[in-house]
Amino acid sequence: MDKKWSKKIFARNLRRYMELSGKNQKELADVAGVSPPTFNEWINEKKFPRIDKIQRLADYFGILKSDLIEDKMTDEKEADNEALAGIIVRLRLNEDFLLLVKELNNLDDDQIIAVRNMLKTFTK
Repeated sequence: MDKKWSKKIFARNLRRYMELSGKNQKELADVAGVSPPTFNEWINEKKFPRIDKIQRLADYFGILKSDLIEDKMTDEKEADNEALAGIIVRLRLNEDFLLLVKELNNLDDDQIIAVRNMLKTFTK
């Protein structure tokens, strides 16, 4: 794979997970164990991080390294993937959300429908 293309894919994916997590460059530079200027070079497609730094970020977001370094998006899957990526990041960063999802996972289909109907009243 072309290095420029790799930097572009990584930067795009990293920006997406940054946005989903609500974290800024300084916070994520700390997670990766690099300086903010180095992190900024990643975001701006100037440099590509070492694999251990990619792994730290993936672990933090609760995703696979490949979610950061590969172009997995297709037009058909992009909306669903964005929703799933947001959920994964939120599960990793928000304990209450994680507990709620665990409880939902134990419900049967009828209970899920009842909860969905209940939630619709909150979003009206």
